[in-house]
Amino acid sequence: MPRWFSAGLLLLLTALASAPRGIRADEKADAGMAAPDSAEVLSPAAPETRAEPIHLSAAPDAPVVAPSFSTPPGHVVEESSPEQTTLVLASRPTSAASSLAVQERSFSLRPIASVQDILRVTPGLLMVQHSGGGKANQYFLRGFDADHGTDLALSIDGMPINLVAHAHGQGYADTNFIIPEVVERVEISKGPYFAGQGDFATAGAVNMVSRDDFERSSAGAGFVDSPGHGQAGYRALAIASPKFDSAKATFAAEIGRSNGPFDHPDSWDKYKLWNKVTVPFGAASSVTVGEMSYAGNWNGSGQIPARAVEEGLIGRFGSIDPSEGGNTARHQVFAALKLRPTETSELRLSTYAATYRFNLFSNFTLFLDDPLNGDEIEQIDRRVIYGGKVSYRIMHQLGPVSFDTTIGGEARNDDIHAELWHTRQRQQLSVLRSDDVHESFLAAFINEEITPARWLRLDLGGRVDLLSFAVDSHLDSSNGGVGAAHQGSPKASLVVTPLDSPKATLDFYLNYGHGFHSNDVRGVFAQPSVTPLTRAVGEEFGTRARLWGRWDLAAALWQLDLDNETVWNGDDGTTAVSGATTRRGVEFETRYEVTPWLAADVDLTYTHSQFSRDNENGGGLALAPKTTWAGGLSARHALGPGVARAGLRFFGIGDRPATDDGALVAPGFTEVDLHLGYRHRWFDVAFDVENLLDQAFRSAQFATTSRLPNEPAVGTPIPTGFSCGRSGRLAPGAASGVFYGCQDVDYTPAYPLTLRLFATLFLD
Repeated sequence: MPRWFSAGLLLLLTALASAPRGIRADEKADAGMAAPDSAEVLSPAAPETRAEPIHLSAAPDAPVVAPSFSTPPGHVVEESSPEQTTLVLASRPTSAASSLAVQERSFSLRPIASVQDILRVTPGLLMVQHSGGGKANQYFLRGFDADHGTDLALSIDGMPINLVAHAHGQGYADTNFIIPEVVERVEISKGPYFAGQGDFATAGAVNMVSRDDFERSSAGAGFVDSPGHGQAGYRALAIASPKFDSAKATFAAEIGRSNGPFDHPDSWDKYKLWNKVTVPFGAASSVTVGEMSYAGNWNGSGQIPARAVEEGLIGRFGSIDPSEGGNTARHQVFAALKLRPTETSELRLSTYAATYRFNLFSNFTLFLDDPLNGDEIEQIDRRVIYGGKVSYRIMHQLGPVSFDTTIGGEARNDDIHAELWHTRQRQQLSVLRSDDVHESFLAAFINEEITPARWLRLDLGGRVDLLSFAVDSHLDSSNGGVGAAHQGSPKASLVVTPLDSPKATLDFYLNYGHGFHSNDVRGVFAQPSVTPLTRAVGEEFGTRARLWGRWDLAAALWQLDLDNETVWNGDDGTTAVSGATTRRGVEFETRYEVTPWLAADVDLTYTHSQFSRDNENGGGLALAPKTTWAGGLSARHALGPGVARAGLRFFGIGDRPATDDGALVAPGFTEVDLHLGYRHRWFDVAFDVENLLDQAFRSAQFATTSRLPNEPAVGTPIPTGFSCGRSGRLAPGAASGVFYGCQDVDYTPAYPLTLRLFATLFLD
């Protein structure tokens, strides 16, 4: 056990010994402590009493309050009288200092162009886009360059977004199919400490919860433009939320085009539908059915080598291969049942089925392998996904000790056809790989929350996951086969509340857990082979406090060990598995309500990452973030007949190694954004400025070996005076005086100053 973890345990035990009696950890009104797996409050003495969040669509004459940052915590309430003691099933309080839930009221005060901007409310989570907006984002969290989602589990209403054995990368998590306005709440957890979370939930997990309905139906439209660069784009949105006696419904449709600032416009056309109906029955039960559809196609400027811009071959927003881009579609149906058999129990059942299509044209190495046609590839993914999850929760009392038990299980199947082609200007030249893949996941989990005193809570749990898979290679039978893997993952958390008063609350958290991410099962039959499941072991010690009813603080000291590492292979644009890694870091977040209408917040993270068995890579793992920061000011105030709102936000990342030896560096950046808005009974206007300071920095960055068309042919002598540019170096093998390409920092430029205006008209 690490020394820092032992020290944290000693500190926690000291606090435990000195904690006052008669204080219950989960009865505080601490904004910012809500549990990721929350459930609505149920009181046996009255119908369901849910504290509804305040939305921007509330009446403009409603009381103006300071911008809140998260939902109030849940309670496990003990109601006593001389005649009886009654337990009330309610939202679970948080079990880790790094976990929280954030309501729509908070992310509505920042620029929102897509769901990715909503995800930025996650402290320490940084996202960048590369090679056209239609691709999934690149995610950074807790020292992970999680690429498109390998170590970050994303979901919507509990339905997984990450895709296994994806043609472009394991865990590919494209959230572009979600209409941002339908997201009501974001539930955040970090680390592998939670029994209900499985594949990819190593660095963390984020679940978006959709609205059941809107206060008003609406129609909106807007445009986006980077003055002096590229072409303008547009977005249109229609929302219908009919009112019924009991049922709730949302029907939303979005269309739009994004071009970006690029010389070759993205022309990202997108079409989205979101339909959801919830029908209650009984006092606190309901059935939900829904459907979502998305289709998009786009061009991509590619990841351009820094030396190509330095030499003047292309401009900052130019491209080497303008035929890059792709198209994708996702159509999904889902249903959910929430049933309260008794006042202290709850059954939840959800199921989903989806079809998915994906074609992506990329050119990472340019003219390294094929100097005539170029190295463009096409990645094809066709799949059907279906699965579900069930959980049963029950509370009971044994003397002075409360028990809150959850048991559950989940299943998922992916039937996949994936291909890889060598192409030229989107024309197929030769097939490199063609596979049929079937993956099935089965899991069972249990969590026991034990509360022996009001100031002490213990969570004990675990899960068992079983993966079975079959790979059928159409080109080489030796690249296929069948297999299976399983893993047990214990979990434990201890929460102590030494202080709980109207003016101050203080919690200490100690967490330990095992988790995993799955690897692409096609690699199991490759040489060298990869393990199907990669175990992660995490520890965390943290604290949360709320002072004077207006100041929230949280800090966490954590470590995560991974059995093997999925790393980027720039030579062919794929991923490969290498040795075990260790990451440890510190996170700090604070939010302060300056006035009743103005709030400030700051999030800071520092992480050290290295291979566990080779400490010589002192510079850290390639592309692993070392420092990140985010924060800003948020305001909402009555103005005339409506409510004005504003947000000045910043986020950034420090310099980090682009290669494991640290020879190449990916420069850091800070982006500043501005949001202004005004809400009236009949309309809403939002104006955003992205990259307010018009900084010229790099967004996504990779160290890639490539060859430009004007560079020496591979295998020929290196000309005297030849250089790979200020940020590049000759590829391995050049010591013999022979050219094998340039290893350079390839990047997608960040958007320059970009303006976005969106106006909404309310129809009822």
